[in-house]
Amino acid sequence: MNKYLIFLVSLGFLVYFNSLFNSFVWDDEEQIIKNAPVHLISNITSFFSGSTFNSGGGEGFSGLYYKPLMTTAFSLIYSIFGANAFYFHIFQVVLHIINTVILFYIFKFFLKKEFLAFTLAIIFLIHPISTEAVVYISALQEPLFFFFGSLAVLLVIKEKWPIPVSILLLMSFLSKETGLLFLPLIFFYAIIYKQKFYYVFGGVVSFLIYLFLRFTVANIPIAAHNLSSITTMTFWERLINIPQIIIFYLKTFIFPKDLFIDQQWAIRGISWQKFYFPLLILLLLLAIFLFCAIFLWKNSKATFPLFTFFSFWFLLGMGLHLQLFPLDLTVAERWFYMPMPGILGMIASLSMALKIKDKPLSNLLIAVLIITVPFLFIKTITRNINWQNGLVLYSHDIKLSPPNYNLENNLGVELYRKGSISESKTHFEKSVALAPGWWTNWNNLGAVAEAEGDLESAEKHYKKAIGNGKYYLAYSNLAKVLLKQEKFLEARDFSKDALKVLPKNSDLWQVLAISEEKVNQLK
Repeated sequence: MNKYLIFLVSLGFLVYFNSLFNSFVWDDEEQIIKNAPVHLISNITSFFSGSTFNSGGGEGFSGLYYKPLMTTAFSLIYSIFGANAFYFHIFQVVLHIINTVILFYIFKFFLKKEFLAFTLAIIFLIHPISTEAVVYISALQEPLFFFFGSLAVLLVIKEKWPIPVSILLLMSFLSKETGLLFLPLIFFYAIIYKQKFYYVFGGVVSFLIYLFLRFTVANIPIAAHNLSSITTMTFWERLINIPQIIIFYLKTFIFPKDLFIDQQWAIRGISWQKFYFPLLILLLLLAIFLFCAIFLWKNSKATFPLFTFFSFWFLLGMGLHLQLFPLDLTVAERWFYMPMPGILGMIASLSMALKIKDKPLSNLLIAVLIITVPFLFIKTITRNINWQNGLVLYSHDIKLSPPNYNLENNLGVELYRKGSISESKTHFEKSVALAPGWWTNWNNLGAVAEAEGDLESAEKHYKKAIGNGKYYLAYSNLAKVLLKQEKFLEARDFSKDALKVLPKNSDLWQVLAISEEKVNQLK
């Protein structure tokens, strides 16, 4: 086995070893633990006819996204090992290491310098900005779509097997929508390197199959959830955020200091600090980029295609996440998983063309990157610890985040589970104030009221949750609280109506049976 590969595999397990013992966190509950169909791989056909989240007794799955292969991976692991987070984590870490190895071979092919390719692969492997994609189980779609897509790219540049390339592209598309970016990337490669286009034709067929599965079989349209600040903005308002979004990713890539999940900040007005200054920096970077491109085109014909290809890779990955179409977060560290190889390749190809005293700058680049490795290594290990469980993660991240309805709600849930009812109530109330149109926070506020014995307030909050989003837990909780208040007739009628929405909800069936018996006794 290649010594570089041995080192990459060993380093990968070393840097992520402490994450293997972390718990399920956040969406892991609704996509895996409480998601009954996922517990049996025999339900695999249903994974392709819906989204990814637990429907709570409804038909199929709920959610806005189409990622059937991610759900399939979850189901396969759960079917073998059950609800043991260790095996989900180790699968994801191994997948990330494999992606690093694939990327090493891609860099090696283009750059023709094995040690430079190895150094770049190390940065991708251990960079803290990738931690979220590697240790958050519900972010499995990131390394999963990248695995299939990058492997397809590797086969294309090696001019291997067109049909497997088409299959890999389809699997990337079905892992996450971002996988679609590999199709234009391969198309661009074919143009600049004057390759045959049969890979592209196969990719187009895969794309058409994906469209059929998503829009016809699963019937999942492209939509935004309209909860986070960025999704409530107009197109022109979102454009104001683009300079700051790009600066966020570049700054975090260069200096990954304050990392936190669920970033929902948004800029609503033009100011020097939030708009003009980031825009000025971007214009300067754009000028430098254009200067470098012109320099390479005139002075290094061999390196210019490399720089162009990796620039296109970077711009593709970034472009999808600039809020031209509203995403559910303003930025996310895991979303840099796709652009990072592009920016690494850009820097490396440019360093190969530039020289100091007739020596390529790539030697200096390697030295600088090696010096940064210990710092990145330590930061990633530290960030892994933040992810050990929900309480630790939310308690840490909420201190770094601007006001955030999700973090407030999730921290409230963890405190509620610990028995800190009054403390959890404070966080639920903050969440409701930040996102009054959400449903989960109202349901949780209702649970607090119920725990405090205020059943009337609990009923009101549960009804609000249902009105906002037909949340399955709110249906169950409202039915139960009506029963507690001895509103048997109302409980019966509500359960009957609710079962039309959630026909497989066992709580509702139980309340219906009890309430019908009570109503009959009162006749």
